[in-house]
Amino acid sequence: MEAVTRMAQGSIARRLLAASAAVALVFVGAVGAVQASQPTAASGTVIQTAITGLDVRFAGPNIVLEQTTAGSVSGTLSGSYEDSFTVVIHPNGTFTAHGTLTCACTVDGKSGVVELALTNTGEILNGIPTFEGRYAINGGTGELAGLRGVVEFEGTVDLQTGLSTSTYSGQIHSHP
Repeated sequence: MEAVTRMAQGSIARRLLAASAAVALVFVGAVGAVQASQPTAASGTVIQTAITGLDVRFAGPNIVLEQTTAGSVSGTLSGSYEDSFTVVIHPNGTFTAHGTLTCACTVDGKSGVVELALTNTGEILNGIPTFEGRYAINGGTGELAGLRGVVEFEGTVDLQTGLSTSTYSGQIHSHP
């Protein structure tokens, strides 16, 4: 009787092991199917073409700009954008900014709307406002719904027009 019980237990153990292995293979296959793409280098230019809104106020010794602009992006990300950001200019000439850039973009032949969170810092060097910062890409719509990445940027502001030009570079990838 004991031998029959051991045979039954062995049979059950083999079935459980086979079932577990099958589940593991399905799981590994599913994980492989939804993994993110390999990071891809991204670079290009961002050019503001119009200031569409501007509010200026003072906060103690600081000047605060609430600004919206429109422009174009070229390079890895390509399209037109609108952004909204806040700039705080400090008495010593340094400034900080944060906001959101929304781009109707094409990336590698795929189209959609991508939202980029931006932060930057800057200062006036030789009479020219210069800045550097980063965009965080956390997805979008359409074929760019899974786009992710971080790109660094640097640029200058034209004091005659108030418009900026910058270059960006970093890494992007698609995430399911």
